[in-house]
Amino acid sequence: MSTRHPVAAALASAFLAGPWTRAGLRERGAHVVGGRPRWLVPVVRGILRYFPRPPHARFELLTELLATRPALIKACGNSAEPIRIRHWLDVEPQMSRRPWPVPELTTQAALAQWLGVTDAQLGWLADGSGFERTSRPGQWRRYRYVWIPKRTGGKRLLEQPGLDLARLQRKVLHDILDVIPPHAAARGFVRGLGVKDFAEPHVGRAVVVRVDLEDFFHAVRPAQVWGVFRTAGYPDGVVNALAGLCTNRTPGAVVEQARRAESAQELDACWRLSRRLSARHLPQGAPTSPALANLAAYRLDVRLSALAATLGARYTRYADDLAFSGDEVLARRVRRLLTCVTRIIRDEGFTVRQGKTRVMHQGQQQRLAGVVVNAHPTVPREDYERLKAVLHLCRTRGPESQNTEQHPDFRAHLLGRIAWVEHLHPARGARLRATFERIPWAPE
Repeated sequence: MSTRHPVAAALASAFLAGPWTRAGLRERGAHVVGGRPRWLVPVVRGILRYFPRPPHARFELLTELLATRPALIKACGNSAEPIRIRHWLDVEPQMSRRPWPVPELTTQAALAQWLGVTDAQLGWLADGSGFERTSRPGQWRRYRYVWIPKRTGGKRLLEQPGLDLARLQRKVLHDILDVIPPHAAARGFVRGLGVKDFAEPHVGRAVVVRVDLEDFFHAVRPAQVWGVFRTAGYPDGVVNALAGLCTNRTPGAVVEQARRAESAQELDACWRLSRRLSARHLPQGAPTSPALANLAAYRLDVRLSALAATLGARYTRYADDLAFSGDEVLARRVRRLLTCVTRIIRDEGFTVRQGKTRVMHQGQQQRLAGVVVNAHPTVPREDYERLKAVLHLCRTRGPESQNTEQHPDFRAHLLGRIAWVEHLHPARGARLRATFERIPWAPE
């Protein structure tokens, strides 16, 4: 009995080695298997229906489709007349259409040269064999793993890439990912945009709704990462290597710590986190993860933007924070909005973080990512008054008396907080800065 996949791979290589026409595919297919078998005609007809144009960048997909053609399956199951591969026509990988000006890289060897590493180094850093998943602590791990507590409870895994891997990831980020634009609703991890841009569209609205995503980076599926690089035009081999450089499978000993829930309410979330860490995921700590997460969430942003437009609402996203706002009509349809949002989030492979959804009406403080949006973007009143009091006490009692958290550079810390207030509310920021200028700092 013939093995379908080697035959399918030989046919895929032959099909891509010449003109993408019915006659050309049949001629090269006959050259590969010898003679002109009857099963070749329906196979060619089916492939042309799937691919009107030659899929030079999708060799693996073409092979899989060929292997599932009923005519080829039946022919390979015929033990009386087994299919034999008589010739193999090699084909050079090519990039498909490039929607953006990304570097042209057609092979893993070209990728390694572009990154400035050897083929062996690229293979190890991309971890195609999954060595990291079973590795023990030591110099052969590509990442360093640190569990840090969340302010709202639970814990977060920080996966810090080694120097060599981080260098390659930064090059991929600056030369490839930064060239690909995210959806217009994405306001986090986008050059020139920030928290104010995320919150400002929701100022002065009758109702503001905030929804959080659970484990945003870890929830991005490998297929979504591959889809980003394939959409950029890269062939399968390069896509696999780039995705390997930007994703990780956490070692089992580290994943075990994710399963230790501190309360019964955290059991489900810990179980989901452990599953995501065990599979390929975007590591929180890699420079490429924020940009890839934004691009992987493109379909999510498209669908939620369309939903918002249908309901007369506005939608923006800052990383894992989703914000919707609207007038009184939306305020009466919030339940419908949340039902549809939850369904879309689930369809796209993400999960709503339980207990973090907020529906904020005009009569209460409406806050997004620490910014109050009731009338205009500003810091919460209590935060402003607290900073104002600290600056006053620094002026009257000396700055050392107020550095209770032992900041190594308390002056820079205060300047950063003042700059944030100035960014959102210039008038309040100016008053704070005037007080700051009167603080008697010790000479350096």
